[in-house]
Amino acid sequence: MENKKEDRRVERTRMLLHEALMALILEKGYESVTVQDILDRANLGRSTFYSHYRDKDDLFLKGFGHLQTMLEGQHSQMAGKSGGISSEFNLSLELFRHAQQNYRLYKAMVGRQSGQMMSTHAHTLLSDVVRKHLEQYFKDKKKPDVSPEILSHWLVSSFLSLLTWWLDNNMPHTAEKMDEIFRQLTMPGLESVVGHDLSI
Repeated sequence: MENKKEDRRVERTRMLLHEALMALILEKGYESVTVQDILDRANLGRSTFYSHYRDKDDLFLKGFGHLQTMLEGQHSQMAGKSGGISSEFNLSLELFRHAQQNYRLYKAMVGRQSGQMMSTHAHTLLSDVVRKHLEQYFKDKKKPDVSPEILSHWLVSSFLSLLTWWLDNNMPHTAEKMDEIFRQLTMPGLESVVGHDLSI
C-alpha cells in the first residue's frame, strides 16, 4: 500500500512539473523558460525537480513519451496491414485527431513556441516511423530514384509544417480536413515516386 501511495505522489509531482512547463511554453516560448520558472509555477522545490529530471530538456522529452508510445502502437498496427505505402496516411489522420484532442499539449510541443530542440525531436521520431514503412515498400525495387530516407524527411517536414500552422492558428479546420489537405499536397509527389496511383 505504501508503494502505491509513493507511486501516486511521484506521478502527481511529474504531472505538476510537466503541466507547469507546458503552460510556460505557451506563455513565453520554450527557450525563455528556466527551471526556476517551472518550480515557481508548480510550487515545488529544486531538490524535488532534480530527483526526477536532469534539466528542463529532460522534463520536456520525457513528457513527450506518451506521444512516442502512441506512435509505436500505430506503427505496430500498420505493420500488420497490407497496402504498404498508404499506411503512412492513416498515421497522419491519427496524429491530427490526437492533436485536436490534446491541443495545448501539441501546441506547446510543436507550435512556434516549442523551440528548435523539440521540433527536431518530433521530426526525428516521425521520420523513423514513416521511413520503416517506406523501406518495406521499396525493398523489392532496385535503386529507387528517391530513397526512403529522403522521402520520409519530406513527408514529415510537410506534415509538421501543416500541423504547426493549424495549431498556431487555433485549429480553424477539423482534423479530417487537415488530413485531406495534407493528402492533396503530398500525394502527387508520392505517386510520382512510386510510379502509379495510390488508392487510400
